[in-house]
Amino acid sequence: MLRQVLTWAAATLIGAILGVASAWAALEFGRAGFTEKFGAWTHSSAAGAADAGPYTRAIVARDGLLALSAREALYFTLSEDENGRPLDESCIYELSGPPLAARWWSVTLYARDNFLVQNNDHAGSIDASRLGLSTAWSVRIAPVRGNTPHWLSSRSAGRDFSLTLRVYNPQREFRLSAESLPTLTTVSCSESS
Repeated sequence: MLRQVLTWAAATLIGAILGVASAWAALEFGRAGFTEKFGAWTHSSAAGAADAGPYTRAIVARDGLLALSAREALYFTLSEDENGRPLDESCIYELSGPPLAARWWSVTLYARDNFLVQNNDHAGSIDASRLGLSTAWSVRIAPVRGNTPHWLSSRSAGRDFSLTLRVYNPQREFRLSAESLPTLTTVSCSESS
């Protein structure tokens, strides 16, 4: 009898370990299964999808997306510069883009932990209401504003920060392509980066 109890306990423990390990692997590596690349930007086709399964929903929840359906909003993330290097607070970047065929759009800067950067600059996001819906636009991304009218503050963002572009109510002419999305250019980096 004791032998059966020990065998059952061992089997239960092994099953629990395998279950936790497989769930962790699915959440950690499963993101690649529904991510598309458009130039340097990544787009999750599963974010906000009604047919998303439990693992997809868990990944979206873990990454902090409160995603609307694709008809309502498209989400793009940029975490590397044009040379494939992680975005770094010690660099100055320029993000420029064409007019986006959407009702409204915004770009928000997030620290490595996927939360807003903790500083008092009040420059963590920029949107169509400040840059216009029908014109090409440009934004400086740097720890200090400098001489620019449009700025996203990367002060205290450290290394590995990211940008999220949200395109709300994309019009029919909006294309999922690298050419329709903003381009990031590195202007300069400090010697230490």
